[in-house]
Amino acid sequence: MIFFSGNISSLLSLQLHAERDVSFDNGSDGSVAEDCFFAMKAFSKGYSFDWIEGEMYEKSPFTLIDFLQQRKRWLQGILLVVHSKIIPFKYKIFLALSVYSWCTMPLSSSNIIFAVMYPLPCSYILDLICAFLGGISVYMYMFGVMKSFSLYRFGLLKSVVCIIGALCTIPLNLIIENVAVVWGVLTNKHRFYVVQKEVAKEARPLITV
Repeated sequence: MIFFSGNISSLLSLQLHAERDVSFDNGSDGSVAEDCFFAMKAFSKGYSFDWIEGEMYEKSPFTLIDFLQQRKRWLQGILLVVHSKIIPFKYKIFLALSVYSWCTMPLSSSNIIFAVMYPLPCSYILDLICAFLGGISVYMYMFGVMKSFSLYRFGLLKSVVCIIGALCTIPLNLIIENVAVVWGVLTNKHRFYVVQKEVAKEARPLITV
């Protein structure tokens, strides 16, 4: 069994025989979102997954452009996973639905403005579905924020301040997500941007895989 302590490769824990069987050497399609590709390939081979209870420390991007580049790379990498012929599509159906929904984010986001400017009658069921999807998005965002600024590490006052601050940045985050989607869909998907996470400033190379 493979155990994941996070959904990114730097927080990945797995058994040696599983790593050797699945392998991280999966060609260009598996080199941009390598953790996602590994997970889907392992799933297709019959491996199961679980979570390790605990907290791991990870550095986030220091700048907005790095954050934007990271979001773009994740979108492009997952699209490469979905379109790869190595993994049978039946194992990627839900991943495909998720990433294709992500790709339509500019359309759904623009509806926030157009629905106010040009209101149209809408069925109760459709309104309920849209509200549910919006609520899930806010919940997942808040879940991530609360995990990042936990009471255990920051204390009550600092955690509350950080959570409020994160909520205030939702509009900015929405803009960045939309830019990343458009950028990711329209540009070369095999370019790997290395996010700089060291304090000292160094060149940020673009690696073509």
